[in-house]
Amino acid sequence: MPRTIDPSIIPLCYNRKPASLVKETRQIRSQTISIHFRPALRDVKYATRLKRNTLTQIFTVSELTERIKERLDSDLRLHDLWARGELSNVVNHRSGHRYFTLKDKDSQLSCALFRNYGVRLGFELKDGQNVQVFGDVEVYRPRGQVQLVVRGIRLDSGLGFRHQELERLKQKLAAEGLFDAERKRSLPRYPSRIGIVTSPDGAALRDVLSIIGSYPARIILSPAQVQGDGAPESISLAVKSLQGRADVVIVCRGGGSAEDLWGFNHEIVARAIFECDSPVISAIGHETDITIADFVADVRAPTPTAAAEMAVPDVAELKSHLDLVESRMVRSLWSSLERKQERLEYLQRSLSARRMYAQLAEHRQRLDDLAEHLESAQRTRLDILKNRLALAESGLDSVSPLATLSRGYSIARSPDGRLILSAEDVAPGNVVELILADGKLKCKVLEKMQK
Repeated sequence: MPRTIDPSIIPLCYNRKPASLVKETRQIRSQTISIHFRPALRDVKYATRLKRNTLTQIFTVSELTERIKERLDSDLRLHDLWARGELSNVVNHRSGHRYFTLKDKDSQLSCALFRNYGVRLGFELKDGQNVQVFGDVEVYRPRGQVQLVVRGIRLDSGLGFRHQELERLKQKLAAEGLFDAERKRSLPRYPSRIGIVTSPDGAALRDVLSIIGSYPARIILSPAQVQGDGAPESISLAVKSLQGRADVVIVCRGGGSAEDLWGFNHEIVARAIFECDSPVISAIGHETDITIADFVADVRAPTPTAAAEMAVPDVAELKSHLDLVESRMVRSLWSSLERKQERLEYLQRSLSARRMYAQLAEHRQRLDDLAEHLESAQRTRLDILKNRLALAESGLDSVSPLATLSRGYSIARSPDGRLILSAEDVAPGNVVELILADGKLKCKVLEKMQK
């Protein structure tokens, strides 16, 4: 039953005398206050005149939801009705009950199909199906939620409007190559700048930051509205604002209904991710939630936590690897130093003064031997060359004109140097030159005699 309230428990008027209550009420009315408090203040003024009589009824939440339920139960138009729409957020509970959302282009309604009504359903409920449902509109009191309790369901023709839109967009983007595996980029191994596109108030951001932890990277938060009207434009703008500012970008949000995630199924979001100059990791909802953004992104992570793990190396594992590399380097350096030390000690023993003098004497003796062999070789070579020269000289002498002249012959030449080969080449009175073995003679022809 509704109950009355004593004016003394109104917070604005607590522990005040009746006269001060009236004054307080007038002052508050002159100020800009919430419209919800004005009826209460008027009741307080009236209550002072009635000396704490009943003001108004205040309902508990349970009483209010019960009254709403009674009103809905008494409206016959909300019972045994048929409704049609598209299925979304289908959940098959382990109890055997099924929960889903029935929606059209503009509205949606929560529905419950209990096990005793769904045991003979005959087909499996899936997101995107067009169905007709039969049942009653009721209020689920623990949540104060209006829902349709389904007692019968049948398939309607075709797929749901939003599902058809989604499939058309998938086909369009796939034809343009936005989903091609060849264009997917690999993630940087050690990013120094990590961009995050998500709501600054969501749990997804806290999950990502907790995983990144102490990894020494600059975190650049590009805040976005991740659900509701305006979410696609906000997400697209947030991704574009990270152009040239990040080595890798994480686009994420926590789990939710299909309607909550629908902002990531818009074309402008897909194109913003496609045009991003850094590799993009998508982490939208839970592992079973798949959006257009997941198809376009370079890497899809099942959760925001997994996305953070993909974006940065494990710090503990990296430290362990560096420790291992350091120990290997130390061992290698010590091993190299030991070898150098052993070599140095060997050289010190080898280069002692006594050994050096012995080696010097040995090398001097070797040098003397080499010098003696060189002189012997030079003499031998010189004798060979002399003999060859004598043979050549003898051969030349045998064919030399000088050898012929030494046997009493001579060569006659005219003053101009022409050889005189016949008596017809000169005339009496001409001067000729005779070349002998030991000199030359100039002679005058006195008489020419024929043979």
